[in-house]
Amino acid sequence: MSESQPQPEVKIKFVKKKGGHAAAHGGAWKVAYADLVTAMMAFFLLMWLLNSADKNTKAGIAGMFQDANFFNTERGKEILANHGKGILPGGRAMAAGPDGDGGTDADTNTPGAAAAEEEERKTMEATAESIEKAFHEDELLQAFQDQIHMDFTDEGLRIQIQDKAAQVLFDSGSATLKSYTLSILKEIAKELGKLPNRVVIGGHTDAAQYANKAYSNWELSAERANAARRVMESAAGGLHPGQVRRVTGYADTIPIEGMDPKDPQNRRISIVVVSAATEAAESKHQKAQPREKEKSSSNAAPVKH
Repeated sequence: MSESQPQPEVKIKFVKKKGGHAAAHGGAWKVAYADLVTAMMAFFLLMWLLNSADKNTKAGIAGMFQDANFFNTERGKEILANHGKGILPGGRAMAAGPDGDGGTDADTNTPGAAAAEEEERKTMEATAESIEKAFHEDELLQAFQDQIHMDFTDEGLRIQIQDKAAQVLFDSGSATLKSYTLSILKEIAKELGKLPNRVVIGGHTDAAQYANKAYSNWELSAERANAARRVMESAAGGLHPGQVRRVTGYADTIPIEGMDPKDPQNRRISIVVVSAATEAAESKHQKAQPREKEKSSSNAAPVKH
């Protein structure tokens, strides 16, 4: 071939391979879409919660957006105290902050809690009626009907068995029970043993004092309350194990309202069937709280050696 003959021109073609749509965008759209879905879910959840909130809760939320210190105002504190227990029925309260502020452990103002309290009240009323019926129908117990008094207090159902001049519950100046007192306590214990509620037993005396100061109305009332507890726990179908929450001797410190402190009727045994709400409140209040000195020492900066 002659060297002067022209060489053919070589053309180089660059071919671009088309990738998928994801390759063009690097998959970033998926992250954006996930963020959008999450935001929409959060939005609808917020709308649902707000729709479930009452008027006062909504007022508190609106006030917080208008003023960051709203819950430090009188109106804010009132809303937080009365309605800051969770939006949903049956929900738990806001956790207490470092200074102790915050809601309670449970919302007792919700419809569910109110219904439970009403049902518990009806059960206690039925128990009181059963006790009254037993004392009315039993020939032995009929004579003591006027010594049994039942009412409701903030704690729950209260049953009081009182002395009267002709029929005392204990031997004079001692914790020895009369035979009929045993029958009274056993009959009451049979009805209370059917309940899940805890029981508080108290002993009370009149204001007459002992000449011997080594043994006073405090010892007598406490021993009488314990004697009643032993009978009620040992009775067939009586109080079940662990049902007694507390046994207390009150001496003559709580006379019957409107009665002479020395009146024999002040000598009595009180039995309180504690409501679930009272039980929860007492348990909460009995939880140990750190002392101020411990708080300050725990917040102090560590010493460098």
